[in-house]
Amino acid sequence: MNRFIILMYHMINEPETAEEIKYACPPETFDHHMLQLKLNGFNPVSLEQIEQHLLFNKDLPEKAVAITLDDGFEDNYTHAFSILAKHKIPATIFLASGCIESTNLWMTQRGFPKRKMLSWQQIREMDQHNISFGAHTVNHVKLPELETKSAAHEISASKKEIEDNLGKICKHFAYPYGLFNSENRDSVAAAGFKLACSTRSGFNNAQRDPFVLHRIEVYGNDPWWKLKQKMTFGINDASLFFPIKYYTSRLFSRFNQ
Repeated sequence: MNRFIILMYHMINEPETAEEIKYACPPETFDHHMLQLKLNGFNPVSLEQIEQHLLFNKDLPEKAVAITLDDGFEDNYTHAFSILAKHKIPATIFLASGCIESTNLWMTQRGFPKRKMLSWQQIREMDQHNISFGAHTVNHVKLPELETKSAAHEISASKKEIEDNLGKICKHFAYPYGLFNSENRDSVAAAGFKLACSTRSGFNNAQRDPFVLHRIEVYGNDPWWKLKQKMTFGINDASLFFPIKYYTSRLFSRFNQ
């Protein structure tokens, strides 16, 4: 049974504040991550390949990993695009469609620095070069806090806007903040999406609900050893001592059986 990993990035840029460090991965770090994935035998795949695997049992390569970037920051074009092209790695960018050609309003309202978002021209260019686009609601909302109809509109309207601008079906979705309930999950399915990504950590396989795929969050200050540890254990938070604690607990469990 093929196991696959989905990585989640946000900004590919230098952080401007301490708050941004978690979400802003410097271009040099991102470049190093992409290089090390290849050098360590990981096989980058697209979400389209994962969709075909989940829905039609198409084979995935061993150590399959998909790259996703949430929100649609302009630096995904100015920095990430060329790095992904250099390493021949496909990726999916999840767009908060109402913020395109604007700024990260959902973040500036909480005190984060203002950041420019992608333009449709940039999106259309990347769409022709191995970058796919999924939906991330219209306004980057917390879906469980909305009434069911309003949440469903955020989901379906973002899909339609992306389809209208790219002239192709938008099949993949990511829950903003990783927040969703069963009604939101069903609304994503009803809107016609084929799969959806959460922020729950862990590995995926063919038994996973395609509308609750797990992802490993990559922090902006993660060196390669931390990212590799996250991918080895399927966790979001890595540390020097985690492997010791993990294997020690497994050892004790065996003795106590």
